[in-house]
Amino acid sequence: MPNEIAAMATEVVDGIALTHVEPVGGASHANPIVFVHGGCHGAWCFAHWQSWFAARGWRNVALDWRSHGSSEPMEQREWLGRPITAVAEDVEVAVARLAETTDAAPIVVGQSMGGLATLTYAATTGRDLAAIALLAPVLPGRFAPEPVDLEIDMDQPWGPPPLEMAHQLFWPGVDEEAAKKYYALLQPESPAAVWQATRWSAEVDVDAVRAPSLVVAAGDDVLAPADHVRALGRVLGAYEVYREDAGHCLSLDPVWEEITEQIEAWLRDVVTGSQR
Repeated sequence: MPNEIAAMATEVVDGIALTHVEPVGGASHANPIVFVHGGCHGAWCFAHWQSWFAARGWRNVALDWRSHGSSEPMEQREWLGRPITAVAEDVEVAVARLAETTDAAPIVVGQSMGGLATLTYAATTGRDLAAIALLAPVLPGRFAPEPVDLEIDMDQPWGPPPLEMAHQLFWPGVDEEAAKKYYALLQPESPAAVWQATRWSAEVDVDAVRAPSLVVAAGDDVLAPADHVRALGRVLGAYEVYREDAGHCLSLDPVWEEITEQIEAWLRDVVTGSQR
């Protein structure tokens, strides 16, 4: 039976808001999970996932990038020029905080832009990671599809896009009521990050990733085409989950619970036997 879960608790560490969820009575898995959101979103988009994993014994934390959600804002000019790859620094804040209370290597789960940040972190960190999972990730240039033709002013925050566009780009599978609810939580994004996500300009040494990897590709995703995500997965030697009926923002897609079940089954196979 799933565990009960404690209430969510948020703290700010080095300017980064970290929302923790722990199973009541303690975790039954040693390795904690870090969730990394995508562009224009925040830690809120992983709320269901945090509760779901905690109920199954996984302690976890979702972070807000700098200048997102409850994290501290950056100076405007610095933020406008901040690429997705720099978010690896925010991931390190979350991982370092967890390392204060456990020696077990973390699992990092990143979505969309957060997927690219997770991949960058995995390729550059000196820490051991138990596993990474990339959900419809923004792709490095090596795996680039055709550019996404979005208008971007590099001197101004980008978006959020109009509701109809956001519904199509992020959550095509949800109903209008849910789309309006999620839309109200969106925020503007760094134009440098949007440029990296639509012109595929990031360079990441994928061959430097040492952690076991999983990728989730979505068939109804116009931002991170499934074929290109799957190509990244093949180079990583990753376990692949493909959902033809899912859209880009997998943490909020109607099939999210089926995806979490597949991810957790994989984590039990590759992580449980290697806990320290």
